[in-house]
Amino acid sequence: HGLGQMMATGATIEEWQAQAGMDYEVKRSRIRYAVEHLTPEAPVSDLRSIDKTLVLFRSDTGAPLGVVSDSYKVVQPAAVLEFFREWAEQGGLTIESAGVLFGGRRYFATAKLADAVSIDGGRDKVVPYALLSTSADGSLATECRWTTVRTVCNNTLTMARKGDAAYKVSHRSVFKPEDARSVVEAAHAQFGAFMTTARYLSTVGMNVEAAEDMTVRLLMKTSEEVTRASAGFNRIMGLFNGAGLGSNFETAHDTAWGWLNAVTEYADHHVRARNDQNRFVSAQWGQGEALKTKALELVSA
Repeated sequence: HGLGQMMATGATIEEWQAQAGMDYEVKRSRIRYAVEHLTPEAPVSDLRSIDKTLVLFRSDTGAPLGVVSDSYKVVQPAAVLEFFREWAEQGGLTIESAGVLFGGRRYFATAKLADAVSIDGGRDKVVPYALLSTSADGSLATECRWTTVRTVCNNTLTMARKGDAAYKVSHRSVFKPEDARSVVEAAHAQFGAFMTTARYLSTVGMNVEAAEDMTVRLLMKTSEEVTRASAGFNRIMGLFNGAGLGSNFETAHDTAWGWLNAVTEYADHHVRARNDQNRFVSAQWGQGEALKTKALELVSA
C-alpha cells in the first residue's frame, strides 16, 4: 500500500528507525486543563489535572498521540522494531518493511513467511505475510495477523476465517518473543489450508448473474434494489468483469476466486476513505477486513 519503508537486511535498529520514520520516543505526561473565571476572586486561569490518566506524545515534535490510563505500558518505536525482529527471528522470518500511521499513533512491520506460491502453476501467485502492529494511543494491542498478498494486484486477505489475530498481547501485559515459534509453525499449516481453498475456488465457475447475487448478499443492508444501485456494488462488479488486476487470468476469469479478488481489491484500493492510511487501517483491522472475511466465508460455503 506504499505506507511503509523497506528495511535493509542486517541494518542496525537506529538505521531501521530512520528508514521507517520511527526515530523518536513516546513520552508521557499528566493531563492538565485550564479553568477560568469560576468566581470573581478566582485566578484568571487555574490549572488542574486528571488523576490516573496520561497523555502520550512524540519527543521530537511534542505532538499528542493518545490519552491512556496510567497503567498503560508504552512500547517505544525502537523497542517495537527490536522485538518484532526478535519475534521474526524466533519464527524464522525476515522483517521486510516497517512504518508509522496517523503521525505515530500506530506502528507496523511486515515479515514474509515464504516465497510466492502459484494457484495453478502459472502467473497467479500468493505470498504469505505476517503483519505485526502495535499502538501508542490504546487503539490496538501488540499483535500479529497472518495475511496473504496476491502479487499481481497487492490484494490482501487474512488467512483466519474470522480475522482473529494469530498472536495478541495487551498493553497491560509483557510481550514474549519466544512465543513466536509455535505461532509461526501453526501459520504454515494455515497457509496450506488457505491455498487449498484458493485453488478450489479457482475451479468453481461463477457467471455474472451469480456474482451479482453474491455481491448483493455481501453488501445488502436495506433492500436489494438499493444495494444493486450502490457505488460499492458497481465497483466490485466492474472489477470482476475485467477491470480488476489479474481478472483475466484463467484462475480468476468467471470464477469464485476472481469474485473474491474483486472484493479484496475493492476493500484494499477502491473503497471510499479520507486517505490511504484510513483505507489501509480499514482493510487490515476494520470494516474492510470484515468485508473481506465475510466474502471468503460466503464464497467458501
